Amino acid sequence: MEINEKIRYFRKQRELSQDLLAERTGINVNTIRKYEMGIRNPKVEQLKKIADGLEISVIEFLDIEIENEADLIAMLKKISPFFKWDGLLHVLEGEKFL
Repeated sequence: MEINEKIRYFRKQRELSQDLLAERTGINVNTIRKYEMGIRNPKVEQLKKIADGLEISVIEFLDIEIENEADLIAMLKKISPFFKWDGLLHVLEGEKFL
């Protein structure tokens, strides 16, 4: 499922109108519509607001499959903009902790 489909799915699952989601997120309703139609893709900050408005984790929007260490590193890079983790950049850049 693409991000636009996930936004629509979770919004409908929670029985929210686009207007109410816009109100909860502070994002213009026309922008919400464009996200759901796949006309625009939300930036990280917008996706976090949408997740908060839907009361879900932003990770719900990401396709994550972890089968090995490389997949785990790729997943951490994918989700790192959503969190402020001390030291995560060092791990992703291959530095070792003492």
